[in-house]
Amino acid sequence: MQQKKYIARSMVKKELKFTPKKEKGAKIAKPRNAASLVLLKTSSNEVKVLLGKRSNKTRFMPGAWVFPGGVLDKNDFSIFETTKLNNNIVKKLVVSNNVKTANALAIASIRETVEETGLILGKKVKSVSHINNEDITNGINIMSNKGLVPDLAKLVYLGRAITPTFSPIRFHARFFMADAKYLTGKIKTTSELVEIKWIPLSKATKLPMADVTEFMINELIEYNGDILKIRKMLHNRPMFTWKMGKQWITRK
Repeated sequence: MQQKKYIARSMVKKELKFTPKKEKGAKIAKPRNAASLVLLKTSSNEVKVLLGKRSNKTRFMPGAWVFPGGVLDKNDFSIFETTKLNNNIVKKLVVSNNVKTANALAIASIRETVEETGLILGKKVKSVSHINNEDITNGINIMSNKGLVPDLAKLVYLGRAITPTFSPIRFHARFFMADAKYLTGKIKTTSELVEIKWIPLSKATKLPMADVTEFMINELIEYNGDILKIRKMLHNRPMFTWKMGKQWITRK
């Protein structure tokens, strides 16, 4: 049986951006499961990525430009599903091949995008159920009121990242991506993302952003923002973190 290839590469030491450091002697925080949705659209033969600027009042990465996304919620496990993730993507998410958890992460990326940007990656269905009728700001309820459920089949996997151990706030984030042609809704700013723009890939990394965001954008640039090419290269999707003061990328 052929063994899987495993590649680890420590990059040159770089300046750390938007990542706070925990107090000396403090316990290492456990990473929380999270998910982001990277949205791309082609306009005038130019690929653009959707980015939002975090409020300067937020505790984590104030003022940074980010992809929409957030922490996995327990309700994400109970959402009515009509579509599912590709099984090969499930294997890349490091969830012990737990399909329910994998789908919940994908749902979280879509839910957070609705809540933070107003844009919806959804599928029309005849009947949907609300997870909490009292929470009108919940992305799934917003979709339900429009007769939509998260469309997981439209998602492509870009990579994942784990916040380094020296940060007091840590996430194990999975980055999904989708073509903007499948979106409905209109962009609206929120208290969390105070500016939201479609930025050309070639100019995106010039904005103030965290290392992981910059890394994922450079990953997109390597494939010229071609979602189909990235989907075909699923075996080469990266995991990004920091070790010994250096960016550390693994692929397997």
